[in-house]
Amino acid sequence: MSEVLKAIRERRSIRVFGEGPVAPEELDAILEAASYAPSSLNSQPCHVTALVGLVRISELNDALKRASAKPGFDRYKDYVGQNGYSINFQKAPLFLIVGVDRLKSFCPVEDGSMVMANILLAAHALGLGAVWVNQLGAAADESNFRKVLTSFGFPSTHAVIGSAAIGRRVGPNPPAPPRVTGQSNIVRG
Repeated sequence: MSEVLKAIRERRSIRVFGEGPVAPEELDAILEAASYAPSSLNSQPCHVTALVGLVRISELNDALKRASAKPGFDRYKDYVGQNGYSINFQKAPLFLIVGVDRLKSFCPVEDGSMVMANILLAAHALGLGAVWVNQLGAAADESNFRKVLTSFGFPSTHAVIGSAAIGRRVGPNPPAPPRVTGQSNIVRG
């Protein structure tokens, strides 16, 4: 079996992280993988902002909590507002935010999702743990939260499609849960 197919089968969402940073060369490899994601009409409309270290990630987490307390954030309000909630699950030392230029992309959700898939697979291939974090997109256009995003260099014209907490995996990779059957069909002729 090819290494790519093996990585697809083995990759899992990891929410518990150990001590230690993500090495600069590992971050570079993940960002390179992100840059090779396919995009509609090869528009390459995505941007990845990397927050390295717990101080910057905590700033973003605090801004998300403030934004989620405002009206209009009903989807994640209770979840984000819980005691102990953290976008990086308390310890992941790397947090990536994927944005898509609203003016350049013909298919922003699809383009950004391809980048996220490459990020998650690259992290797994490097022996790291990673998990897709959804909450930022809902708050991305709240004015104070957007100010925090742009202070990190996230482009103002970009929508947040997804983000990922990445760090050292603790223990072995979890096994795959059973696959749901009947999720595909083949039509021939």
